[in-house]
Amino acid sequence: MSTLPNSLSLPSLFVRVHRTTMSKLVLCGLLAWGFIHPVAAQITITNSAFPAVGDTLHYLFGNQPGAINQIFTPPGGDQMWDLSNLQPDQIWNQVMQNPQTGSASASFPAASVLFNPLNSGSEVYGQVTSNQVNDLGYFGLDEIGLGLNLNFVKSPALEESWAPVNFFDIKQSASNVLTGFDASIAPALLLNLVPTADSFRIRITYQRISTIDAWGTLAIPGGTFDVLRKKQTEYKSTAVDVKVPPLGWIDISTIGGQQVLPLGTDTITTFHFLNNVSKEAIATCTLNTAQNAVTGVQYKSINLPTATFTPVFNKALSTFPNPVENTLNVHFTTDQKATFQLRLITLHGNSVLEQTMEATATENDISIPVYYLPPGIYELLLEHDGVVVGRTRVVKI
Repeated sequence: MSTLPNSLSLPSLFVRVHRTTMSKLVLCGLLAWGFIHPVAAQITITNSAFPAVGDTLHYLFGNQPGAINQIFTPPGGDQMWDLSNLQPDQIWNQVMQNPQTGSASASFPAASVLFNPLNSGSEVYGQVTSNQVNDLGYFGLDEIGLGLNLNFVKSPALEESWAPVNFFDIKQSASNVLTGFDASIAPALLLNLVPTADSFRIRITYQRISTIDAWGTLAIPGGTFDVLRKKQTEYKSTAVDVKVPPLGWIDISTIGGQQVLPLGTDTITTFHFLNNVSKEAIATCTLNTAQNAVTGVQYKSINLPTATFTPVFNKALSTFPNPVENTLNVHFTTDQKATFQLRLITLHGNSVLEQTMEATATENDISIPVYYLPPGIYELLLEHDGVVVGRTRVVKI
């Protein structure tokens, strides 16, 4: 990561002008291509592809050698991309939940949906309107490794998608996050740097440009789809400030010219292949910083298992007492007999307890001793075949 500028200087102004100029050049290039090659048969994506509460989006993750050559083609139409040799190594059933069930719903009053990211207990809040899907932010573990669960509210909301989506579309979106916390909960890493600190805050800025630069067909394992290709470039800058009376806020992203945390500016480039009838993106390919290799692909799972499980969520997965001191009682429901795993993890993702149980077809109860665990906040995960089908938060006293 590179170091953040201390202020809005001439170089940062140049970057903003450069990004605007580049977006205009891209649009002019696409328009010129359209005059030479008349547009024919490309799809339009409507708001019917927007997520809604109750949806479950099915994804696989994997990679494919040489994928960069398959997806990083020049702008234009009537193209063919082949990712049919993807080898999956992980699955994710992204469940869109009612945001009112979230523990931080009061901080995101405009939210329409809520979901938990892959292998995470964080809560991502989204806003769905008739023509936009916006990222409002999340509640959960900070991304820079301080070990704190905080609200990260994006202001204004960051646009994720829009409708209708057509070839030639260009969208720009920017957002900021400013999350403060008292020195009393700060980790030793920060307190050792500034022992007289009153409080700290995490600053994040997002600048994103999305261009619908190509259309054609994309093959993935199990099927071929008509798609629009969205190239998205995001500049994400992160910094940490400390408040020291009477000086006020001071940027401590670098101390003595050296970075003390994984801060600075990241450039994240992704290609999104979108279909007009699938709520899942057919594929999302993430590139490395040099943009010469694909680091991973998230793609639509087509061949779902014939024996499916009805996911159970916080309303069906309950614990008592909570907070708990000695023994945690767990109750959940399922519609068929199966083997489930219960895992208790720390907020850092470390597993402190694992237990397997044979569930009946209706109500299930199990008691777990937790007297030996240190006080703190944990996540209880209910899993089937490695897939998280239920989760809830547990407070140990």
